[in-house]
Amino acid sequence: MAVRDYTQAFRRYLVIVVIAALILTAAAVGLAFALLNPTPPRTVAMATDPEGSISAELGKRYQEILARSGIELRLVPSVGAVENVTRLLDPKSGISVGIIPSGIINQQQSTKLVSLGTLFYEPLWPFLHATQRAIKHESLRGMRISIGPEGSGTHALAVELLARIGIIGHNATLLTLTPEVAAEKLLHNEIDAVALLAAWESPVVRQLVSARDITLVSIPRADAFVALYPFLSKVVLRAGVGDMVNN
Repeated sequence: MAVRDYTQAFRRYLVIVVIAALILTAAAVGLAFALLNPTPPRTVAMATDPEGSISAELGKRYQEILARSGIELRLVPSVGAVENVTRLLDPKSGISVGIIPSGIINQQQSTKLVSLGTLFYEPLWPFLHATQRAIKHESLRGMRISIGPEGSGTHALAVELLARIGIIGHNATLLTLTPEVAAEKLLHNEIDAVALLAAWESPVVRQLVSARDITLVSIPRADAFVALYPFLSKVVLRAGVGDMVNN
């Protein structure tokens, strides 16, 4: 009898120990989930360029796709790519993803960022009013040139490339206009040139490419720019793509 009682008592003790261990394990797992939050977030904030831009439109598409999986994508518009990078680097901004053009930030500045891949070409479009004839870069001196708002990718890239060919603030009027305002002023000959970093699908690009009084300037030393700036690529726009009727 003593042996049987001892065996039963031991079994009861073992069951209690196992139950206690399971409770402690469950509590530890729950605490780990609460503190470490290892599950993917259900709400993600994405930095985009202003409304009407290609990144804003892509953001809306991603929003629809992620919603199918129960993930809310919150779109946060800004002035442009430079401001988007600033937000991505700021842990307090709440921004965790954004579409950024190449050349806005270098490898040393982006150690806290991870690239998920390349999406599309985003050309830098140089448009001139038809009254201007810029055959060489020296012809840009004295012109009124819109280079985009400060904080935008257009502004950052245009300032860098114009300075490379000697076009800076004291020998040209560099204007920080939005793409829409710049296009209207160029069409009405109120400014001489517009630099615009945007995808082909951009409404402003399509408007200016097909406008009669506007010239899309060819870059004769495009290969030199690519050699100097490895993040650039040369893209050829064939005659007639913008308007086959008017070539």
